[in-house]
Amino acid sequence: MKEYLSIGEISALFGLNVQTLYYYDSIGLFKPRERNVKNGRRRYEFDQIYSLATICYMRKLGYSLEEIMRQRSEPHGGRTLESLKQRSEDLHRQWQELFSIDEAIQRKIHFIEKEMDGIRTDEIAIRHYEAREYIEIGAEELLYSHNSFYFYPTIAFYRGDEKYFGAYLYPGNQERPSFITESQIRRIDEGDYLCCYHLGAYETVPDTIERLRASHPELRLDEQTINFNILDQFVENNSEDYITHTQIRILKQ
Repeated sequence: MKEYLSIGEISALFGLNVQTLYYYDSIGLFKPRERNVKNGRRRYEFDQIYSLATICYMRKLGYSLEEIMRQRSEPHGGRTLESLKQRSEDLHRQWQELFSIDEAIQRKIHFIEKEMDGIRTDEIAIRHYEAREYIEIGAEELLYSHNSFYFYPTIAFYRGDEKYFGAYLYPGNQERPSFITESQIRRIDEGDYLCCYHLGAYETVPDTIERLRASHPELRLDEQTINFNILDQFVENNSEDYITHTQIRILKQ
């Protein structure tokens, strides 16, 4: 067993970049036991590998270098154990958050794939829908600060010149996400809807709404138009290729 290791040997042993070890030395996190004053070469005693192993372990757990330095300056092991327990709780919470995000992404993928299956952008049709759930977001100025906007299909509700938004809780094959409470849920009424697809930028959606309303003058239609964004800015770069499903509820005569 070698008594001393060079910085290159330490680097190879742990799979670390030499520059990383230089940096650890510069901040006082992991310093060599000896350093040649003439050529600057560093020499590490073999028993220092246990200290570096601990640093690598904590980095893999997600600790910052500042946290590691603070932790390693603690004189009592019990505090380190408490820190590990806290880190475990933090990681578990982060895992739950990432799982929730992935769940929302999967729902959006399923929604897009289903809606794009056999789509006909020139079709005007009457379709029946069961009640559908969404999270209310509100006016457009609230849209971009709301997390649901980024992970769920967007619904734009038009009523005259007024416009507000929601995040569609597309059911797919999954239960409603557990982190969404009943008080957050809003519902679109069950019923028959006059529907068509809008192809293009959102600025021209009113033209499609006008065309849809004029297509069946014999029908009594709700004042509100509901627009489900299928291909939006998050999956399509060109706004001319956005696809929106426009729907108007048919009222009883």
